[in-house]
Amino acid sequence: MNEKKKQATKQITVKEKLQGELASWQTKIDIAKLQMQLGTKEVNQKIQPHVEQLEQELIHAKAKWEQLEVASEAASKDIKRGVSKSIKSMKMAFEKIEKAFSR
Repeated sequence: MNEKKKQATKQITVKEKLQGELASWQTKIDIAKLQMQLGTKEVNQKIQPHVEQLEQELIHAKAKWEQLEVASEAASKDIKRGVSKSIKSMKMAFEKIEKAFSR
């Protein structure tokens, strides 16, 4: 396989991985919203800001992922970093939600 085909295959794999992670985060956000509906007012007030942050980061990550679909190879690296940064932020916000529910 020539170098261009290897690079294209690698980029497709990375895109699929990122798409899977974004889908996973959407599920986690949906679960957090459901838990909010079932939780007490106090718990809701504690986690609402974190859920909102999760949603904003997911929107940002999805927008970056869509850019990745049409980006050149050089731009892809920057976009991947942006998506990774959003995923890291979502993880931190989700950990705060989990702490609120464990109390």
